[in-house]
Amino acid sequence: MLSLDTYLFHDFHSRPDWYVRAISAASLYKRVNHMHVNSEDINGTGYTYIMPMNILKKFIRIADLRSQICGYLYGKSSPDNPQVKEIRCIAMPPQWGDSQEVHLPSALPEHHDFLNDLEPLGWMHTQPNELPQPSPQDLTFHARILENNKQWDREKSIILTCSFTSGSCSLTAYKLTPCGYEWGRANNDNGSNPHGYLPRFLYEKVPMRVSDRFLGFFMVPDNGPWNYYYMEFEEVNHIRDMKYGMKLGTPPEYYHEDHRPKHFLEFTNPEEGDHMASGDQEDTFS
Repeated sequence: MLSLDTYLFHDFHSRPDWYVRAISAASLYKRVNHMHVNSEDINGTGYTYIMPMNILKKFIRIADLRSQICGYLYGKSSPDNPQVKEIRCIAMPPQWGDSQEVHLPSALPEHHDFLNDLEPLGWMHTQPNELPQPSPQDLTFHARILENNKQWDREKSIILTCSFTSGSCSLTAYKLTPCGYEWGRANNDNGSNPHGYLPRFLYEKVPMRVSDRFLGFFMVPDNGPWNYYYMEFEEVNHIRDMKYGMKLGTPPEYYHEDHRPKHFLEFTNPEEGDHMASGDQEDTFS
């Protein structure tokens, strides 16, 4: 759960450093040309997942280097091989993230005609550093989705991480083992090393490929932005209970003006010094 103290900390830091982070995030477009798919210790007995290059590049370009973003994955079997799953859609729910996890509505995207012929294939998220295994937060979140949404098949639903390494991106796909599912659904400890977190028993790596032979598309919220990191406290604090629909669309970048309306209000009220970091104010008498 999001606490008031957590939000105040994030809100205090948002004003002086948002533009520094935005400048850093602007370099993400370079990383899409240097992507590495982790193929070590792969379990080759299950499904192989194909991510279309066009939506993977876009997902990276709209991200932030420090705060995680995520999207739900939808796709279908390859017409040539039922063991190959082609990811066709990334659905971007309303969200706000930090360096450890993404906070999302408890409800999955409502049904939409564009998803009629597709099946849920899991979810993906960025992370500021590459980890040797999925985090306990990832395993717990994934297990809770599987438990509460029976249309998600545990054998087909993956966690896909996109890690920002030095000048590049690294992709790794995981699925839960039966032990991982049971552990995740029972875990209530949000710490970095909760009781029973023995990663080698809780997940398997699965084969992942990137391709430009077919295109994917995005779904975005139909009545608001997808990124709530810089929104008002009331909106952020109630994101877990938010109901939302989806529409076909292109998600704007993390620092798009629609995602940080407070900053633009501050720019238009430079005299309200109590509401701005001093470095952001213009001296109207100079």
